[in-house]
Amino acid sequence: MDKNILDWLLEEMNPEVRLRTLKEFEKLPEDDERVVACKKELLSSKVYERGIKKLKKDKPWDKYDAILSFAEWGLTRDDIGKDIDDEVFGLIESTGFKMLCGEPLLLRNLVKLGYYNEDIVKNEIDSVLKLIKDDGGFGCISTNKKINNPRKPHKSCARYTVEHLLLVAELHLHGFKTGCEEALTHYFTKRNIFYRTDDMKTPMVDVMLSTFFPPDPIKIGAHQIVYALRVLGCAPESEAMQAGYKVLNQHRLANGRYVLSASKSVQAFKAGNVGEENKWVTLYAYMAQ
Repeated sequence: MDKNILDWLLEEMNPEVRLRTLKEFEKLPEDDERVVACKKELLSSKVYERGIKKLKKDKPWDKYDAILSFAEWGLTRDDIGKDIDDEVFGLIESTGFKMLCGEPLLLRNLVKLGYYNEDIVKNEIDSVLKLIKDDGGFGCISTNKKINNPRKPHKSCARYTVEHLLLVAELHLHGFKTGCEEALTHYFTKRNIFYRTDDMKTPMVDVMLSTFFPPDPIKIGAHQIVYALRVLGCAPESEAMQAGYKVLNQHRLANGRYVLSASKSVQAFKAGNVGEENKWVTLYAYMAQ
């Protein structure tokens, strides 16, 4: 990464981006003075205050978005304290982790925040990952028979499988190797990450070719997908990863920064404007190298 780009990511105006950059790009430990100072600044910021307010709202999806936000920013449950523990365990109790198609992404965020050693989280992850299909992906969980008729055989759902990829990559980062890593990785590499196996020019899902961010249970962009595969050991020179970089480079500007190409109308947190260069997308793109 060019120094000018790194300096941009470390600007004081965005302590949430700076913290994630310090911890996961520069790989500084939690007790490094720069990390400690950045956390202190983030925890006293307006962006964090908005996250806490969202966490304490009554609707489960508001809590879901707040948990996602804290995870993306690089915070942990220890940084946030009792405020998040009460809400996390309350959400688990009220939903049983079952938030439509959002469970794997929720579990990924809980791992990132430091909840993996909780038996209720660990056991749920184990049960979820056991559902991997023969093709290396994960099946649709819809109860709508028009979409997911139980009497008919179905291939894996690409959108849902991407969420599991992020979960397994996060576990790997924390030193937990799962039994499904190889099969799940192969699900993506055999199709050059994004494409149908019967037509390697047609994406399984269009949003996979975008830089959609912040992530949504059924909308996750190329920068996070390629990053997750890199975490799981996919070699940059491999055909699949080269295909991934080719897609990412379509969103790269001449100055080396990357553009946010899509997002929800109401983002989980303020992550930037669509069509403009974006620190989050840029950070992920360089971590994927």
